[in-house]
Amino acid sequence: MPDISSPADAPKGAKIHEAFDAYLGRLGLRQTKQRKLIVEAVLQVGPHVDAEAIATRARQLDRSIGVATVYRTLQLMTAAGILLEHSFSKDRSTFEFVSPDKEHHDHLICNQCGAIVEFCDESLENLQEQIAHRLGFRLKTHRMELFADCLKPEQCSRKKSK
Repeated sequence: MPDISSPADAPKGAKIHEAFDAYLGRLGLRQTKQRKLIVEAVLQVGPHVDAEAIATRARQLDRSIGVATVYRTLQLMTAAGILLEHSFSKDRSTFEFVSPDKEHHDHLICNQCGAIVEFCDESLENLQEQIAHRLGFRLKTHRMELFADCLKPEQCSRKKSK
């Protein structure tokens, strides 16, 4: 698990806490110790993580944090524009931080192990623009999620664990 106190991550964590505090203030909600710890848990567990992993980490930080509190806080963080919620699988959502510094990217998801790979392909981006234009649209934004099987299924981590 990454240590968020490292110099590279500390400014990111501080900015996220500040943005969330400001959002809660605009809603007239107060920042609580549990919400702060849930934000810390999200920062620590890494990109493309589900609510269960976040809840597990949050409970390691404070055993009094309930799953419902984690879900409500994730909803607030998503509404605040801090997190993006993806539905890469039928049974759970995956979250990742919104970052103005991060380039647009698409996702490739393994059907067997659930691994999520971020990618950006300039020729594919251009093709999407061309298609939209040809069909009479100006593309504003898009999200691409490709679902695939591992080329080497014997190395797929989900199959290994079964």
